[in-house]
Amino acid sequence: MSDRENWPHDVPSAAELVTAVQRYLADDLGPRSEGRDRFLLRVAANALAIAAREIEVLPGDAVAHAAMLADFGVATEAELSAVIRSGGLDDRRSELATALWETTLAKLAVANPGYRNEALE
Repeated sequence: MSDRENWPHDVPSAAELVTAVQRYLADDLGPRSEGRDRFLLRVAANALAIAAREIEVLPGDAVAHAAMLADFGVATEAELSAVIRSGGLDDRRSELATALWETTLAKLAVANPGYRNEALE
């Protein structure tokens, strides 16, 4: 096996391609645009930045999230919600709150790292 994260595919990786397009839109095309086009380019660049961050962290985040769910005896978020609604985790509220906060921070790290940093201040 290779040490490349995208093995068996070639370079650049999907994350690198998405990042390259995002930077082109944000840094090159965006400043030369005006009005609605500039706004839409910013939206597209932001969406690609989110996608690139998600691609980078998805394998680790998926493992961590599955482990968190398993710690509460469920396999899906829907099952976790049902257990919470039924009161089945009332005796583990502190642990649950910590796990849900960590999940929120992981999601913010992808969606908007600036908000994550603010939440930690």
